Amino acid sequence: MQVASERVSLENILYATDFSRHSIEALPYTLSIARKYGSTIFAVHVISLSPFPASSPTLALQAISSQAVREAGEAMAKLEPQLKAIPHEVLIRKGDVWNELAAIIDNKGIDLVVVGTHGRTGVSKLLTGSVAEKIFRQAPCPVLTVGPNVSGEPDSIVDMRTILYPIDFSSESLAAAPYAISLAQENAARLYLLHVTPSPVNASVGASLTSRLRTLVPPEARLWCEPKPYVESGDAAQKIADFAEELDADLIVLGTKHVARLAGAATHLGMAIAYKVVSQAVCPVLTVRGSA
Repeated sequence: MQVASERVSLENILYATDFSRHSIEALPYTLSIARKYGSTIFAVHVISLSPFPASSPTLALQAISSQAVREAGEAMAKLEPQLKAIPHEVLIRKGDVWNELAAIIDNKGIDLVVVGTHGRTGVSKLLTGSVAEKIFRQAPCPVLTVGPNVSGEPDSIVDMRTILYPIDFSSESLAAAPYAISLAQENAARLYLLHVTPSPVNASVGASLTSRLRTLVPPEARLWCEPKPYVESGDAAQKIADFAEELDADLIVLGTKHVARLAGAATHLGMAIAYKVVSQAVCPVLTVRGSA
């Protein structure tokens, strides 16, 4: 099966921040992408009211909320010097964080969400219902996650030389192919296709898998990019993270499963590989969600 290549459109970018160090570290990546693609940035902070007890008097709750809004405005103002040269809109909302972000994604026609993750919480936090996990699982558009181990220069995201695209041949992983191919084409980047098997395979099976990887890239794309297929064995997440580090990759592109809002533990386990890659990778990870 070949995948058609199409240009990636990134007109509107949502940069979600809670003003933590890790979310602030994701801003330069957002800026670099916006400059390259002529994007508009929607810098968003949502004040969650959930920590406030339901028994709080209304006036006290309003006072706390007003203070939180002022503090958020002050924190966002500190980001303005970096944002001012790029078309942008600052949005401060109150309510359930994911619901507010989802509404903005829908209303503003967001093409990409950029988030930073916390090294302290890592995968265990993602698996227990954090906001980052909800974005990761439910965002209808691609999500660029700057994980706790990312160490490269932010400009590397728009001056990519090496892209790693892991594939397990599922429809979900194939959903990311247009992004991997288009980004490789636009950046004249080397495109590495990686398939990881649970255990070692013989030479014949390995050759068959390698050929299958190579044929995923359409002929027209091969005019500018000779895909480099690799078959490895072992723990998928660890192999992907290690391979990216070995290649000094600038970006990992992953296809992920569409997850229903009320999905349970089984879907958490199904997303575990992607979560682990994000938490371990030394470069940003672009996740593209498959169809429902």
